[in-house]
Amino acid sequence: MKPMILRGNDDLSHIYILYRFDGAILIDPSHDLAFIEAALKGYTLKAILLTHGHIDHTALIDHFNVPVYMHKDDYLLMYDADQSGAKSLKMALPKFKGSDIQFIKDLDKIPFMDETLTVYHTPGHTKGSVCYLYRNELYTGDTLFKGGVGRTDLVGGSTAQLNKSLKRLFTECSQTVKIFPGHDGTTTLKDEKKNNEYIQKILSK
Repeated sequence: MKPMILRGNDDLSHIYILYRFDGAILIDPSHDLAFIEAALKGYTLKAILLTHGHIDHTALIDHFNVPVYMHKDDYLLMYDADQSGAKSLKMALPKFKGSDIQFIKDLDKIPFMDETLTVYHTPGHTKGSVCYLYRNELYTGDTLFKGGVGRTDLVGGSTAQLNKSLKRLFTECSQTVKIFPGHDGTTTLKDEKKNNEYIQKILSK
């Protein structure tokens, strides 16, 4: 089954729901709780996966009683009103501070029914940014977009780290991998290698 996409707007990210048998995984829940709950009807939510700690990707995590997977380097950022973007977007910080935060690291395998997702730690947009590879799908958050890449001028951002992370993705992942970013449209690694001038520049070095 194809992932369900709840598209964001200028301020909020896309939300993705993965389905497998009667289970589901929720990636970056930030808005439209009613839509998410309707999309999960008949499925058991197994986990929430966060690509990073900015509020436009995390706002609704406290509405679900499931493990939340994220990199530890973004945990404190997530609860800082200034650094997470909550103050500027006039959004409430998530209240979820339970023991069920699962800190992940590079190349960890996250169980999902009879399959797994692979974690790629991709610092650059934030220190704790990660991408999730599931089958032939890569959920990139704000690391890689169609025709662009994540900004690096916020707290924890680093252009050098982002370039290294992007180069790694294009080196280690199949070029047929489909990209599901936090904003903008879907794409593939192959298309970005062909059309994304930023990617072409860093791959040529």
